[in-house]
Parts: sequence; structure tokens; C-alpha cells
Amino acid sequence: MAKRLKPVQPLLPLLRATDLRVSAGGRQLLAVPSVSVPAGGCLGLVGVNGSGKSTLLKALAGLLRPDQGTVLLDDRPVREHELSFRQQVGVFLDDAACFPDLTVAEHVRMVATAHGLGPTAAERCEQVLDLLSLRHRADAFPDTLSAGQRQLLLLSAVLVRPARLLLLDEPEQRLDTGARERLADVLRKTMADGTAIVMAVHDRQLLGRLADQVLVLDDGRVVYHGPTAEVINRGATPWH
Repeated sequence: MAKRLKPVQPLLPLLRATDLRVSAGGRQLLAVPSVSVPAGGCLGLVGVNGSGKSTLLKALAGLLRPDQGTVLLDDRPVREHELSFRQQVGVFLDDAACFPDLTVAEHVRMVATAHGLGPTAAERCEQVLDLLSLRHRADAFPDTLSAGQRQLLLLSAVLVRPARLLLLDEPEQRLDTGARERLADVLRKTMADGTAIVMAVHDRQLLGRLADQVLVLDDGRVVYHGPTAEVINRGATPWH
């Protein structure tokens, strides 16, 4: 008698959120039925300023506790204070700050060392600065950098460390066209290595290069969730 094979179980998404609701002062800020991102996938968040993109990212990062719903990483509840979560998730928010007394290289090396890269921290730092074309400012202090260079410094500090999930809030802001293209290349490589990305974005080209699915928010509610091409091909989409 032929041996019966066990059915293959589908892989769980790396990140999964269900029925998220956030409110403040009696006003509902966010109502998202579901978010699901596999390893190596990218979800783009699109909407006008104030539509709820940053609120959703903070909820996914465990920085904002939702009134309702669950956020799971590898089928385990997200707890931002836990070391195991911080070791797996890189977060880039618009209010990120530099260390004013550290040079670019010192700043990025410190982050790499803190996340366990040890003797390879310096080499990894050089690699990331090269990829983002910031190595020529390695010895500069943050207050001598342009707005775009400071943005690249903050992104370097997120990208230098190992991460299974990146949560990025408008990483392309203050970057010129060339820097945005280099950032897209770095993020594509990161995804190819298995890292999942959730990214609030205004740049259509960056969205098209990276995201395989898009969630469009309007006043905290989902008005579209599906393939990226459907959003990019629309004539009227809330980008700004």
C-alpha cells in the first residue's frame, strides 16, 4: 500500500497584523483589517500626509499599542522592549536623530557593534557607506552634513545591522535622484537576502522597484490593498 504523504503546510508570513485599531482623544486614527508580509517581500504604504502611514508603522514596530488587534512576528506577539525583537527588526522613523559628537563612521560602527557584528563591524560599516556613497564623509560630524547626507547617515545606521524586518518611514525624503536609486539597490539586495520591508513612500519609482503589494490609506482607513501595478497605473492616487 502506498504511503500517504503529509500535506505541505503553507509558510506563515514573517509579519502579520490583524484588525488593528488606534485612537486618540476619542478620534479613530487607524483602522486596518490586515497586513501580511513574507520574508523577502515588500509592502508599500501610500497616502497623503496624515493618512495614518506613520501610525501604522509605529504599531507594527511595537512603539504604539493599538486599542484593538494583534501584531505578530514569526507568529509571536510583537514586544518592542524585548531584546529578541530589537535584534530582528530595524526601524527608521522621521524623528530619528544623530549622535552629534560622533563622526559618520563612528556612528555607524557603534550601531554595528551594538548589534553583535564584533570584529566585522568596521568592514560592514565601510560596505554600507560605500553602497550609499557616503564614505567620503566618514570623518564628518552630523552638523556639517547636508540634509540628504544626514538622511543617508540615519539610513546607514539602520542598514548596517542584521535584520529580518525593516520598517521604514519615507526613507527617500531629502535624497536626490541618484541617492534614491542607490537606496533602491541596497534595499533590493536586502530583500534578496530574505529581509521583509514595510515602507511608507511618496516616490512612485521607488515604490515600483521595491514593493510587490501596496496598502493605500486615507484618514486612517484602507482604500486599496493589492498589487503595486494597480496603484502605479491609476491616474489619481493620493501621493502627497
